[in-house]
Amino acid sequence: MEQILLEKYGPFMDLCEMADLLKVQKDAIYKQAARGKLTLPYIKNGKKYLFPTPEVAAYLESKVINYPL
Repeated sequence: MEQILLEKYGPFMDLCEMADLLKVQKDAIYKQAARGKLTLPYIKNGKKYLFPTPEVAAYLESKVINYPL
């Protein structure tokens, strides 16, 4: 997953890209980050939120539940 995300987004994703990846509204992510409740790894650079792609990939992989077929 990490390689796919790196190829698509580069080393960092912005808030809009992260919302698109998770299929949620960007305001939902922004509000959680502003309240300190966001569990995704991120860096705040001024007013901009950046999400390190390798850490996001690792986080998402850790949250995937594998159901037996």
